[in-house]
Amino acid sequence: MGTTVMHLIDESRQDPFQPDRRRELMVSVFYPAADTDKHPRAHYVSTDVIPGLEKRFGIELLGLLTNSYTDAPALADGEHPVLLYSPGGGVSRLLGTGLAEDLASRGYVVVTIDHTYEAPAVEFPGGRLVQAAPVEGGIGKDIRQKFMTARLLDTQFVLDSLAQLAGGVNPDADHREPPAGLDRALDLDQVGMVGHSSGGYTAVEAMHGDRRIDAAVDLDGQIGVDEQFGRAATEGVDRPVLVITSQQIEEVGDARPSLDAFWQHATGWKRQVTMRDSAHYDFTDMSVLVPAAVQPAAARYIGPIAAARSTTLVRTYVTAMFDKFLRNRSGTVLDRPPTDPEIAVLR
Repeated sequence: MGTTVMHLIDESRQDPFQPDRRRELMVSVFYPAADTDKHPRAHYVSTDVIPGLEKRFGIELLGLLTNSYTDAPALADGEHPVLLYSPGGGVSRLLGTGLAEDLASRGYVVVTIDHTYEAPAVEFPGGRLVQAAPVEGGIGKDIRQKFMTARLLDTQFVLDSLAQLAGGVNPDADHREPPAGLDRALDLDQVGMVGHSSGGYTAVEAMHGDRRIDAAVDLDGQIGVDEQFGRAATEGVDRPVLVITSQQIEEVGDARPSLDAFWQHATGWKRQVTMRDSAHYDFTDMSVLVPAAVQPAAARYIGPIAAARSTTLVRTYVTAMFDKFLRNRSGTVLDRPPTDPEIAVLR
């Protein structure tokens, strides 16, 4: 796989957290690549971002390499469906790297998005580091709604920027040249979105408001902010949605009201499955990054399910969803009763 980053500035929008600035984002793109042996392997995270992530999650990231190669040319084998990835609330896009790489290895172009001033730290060109916006009095419903509004506009803007790239216009704010052939690799007639936690809400809500998104996967996220449901839950969507929940969130039950509302109103294909023995961050790279010796202390985030197993299951079901609805493939795990003992269909 190849990977590159893009610096995007939405000149039409003030940043809601810094009104004197235009809204700017960093995204990573993962894609099928050629000539990877001529390019360096990408680091998981730069040394500037490491301290904030290690402090937040208690994980060691120094020197960690990904399986992708920086700026390798895109594989010249035609267009590939495009998938967007939105991380959980207060979480970096970096924790979606493993899923993005796996999907890219299966022939998708995946774009992971950092939502600036909500992510713990976003590194912009030149080493400029933007920390999460300080929030007085904690993160209540109002600030979460503000984050969500920004996320939805971010998603639309990223799709607009990808359309520019596919049309031969470089959207990078610093005019950094994209990898060779990346513009020709994008099939923007086949677009899906996947997100974790608040990113799952973002994926479904963005699909409600943007007809360009054809299918969505919600990884352990409710479809609303507290008791205030999103429009996808109250009005429904007519395109396919897969919801995968953890045992942890099922036991807490806080996502159930919004998902019940969504099930009542959604008219498209929909399914909810749960993964036994899992916790909220088993849907991210955290389960494989946290050393086994400290995992008992991380039980709030990671369930007793083996990291390799949860990773395989999440990747299998996310891939099946997009294979089924973006590539019209039959015979996926979604086309038959589950045989994996950890997976149960809830509805």
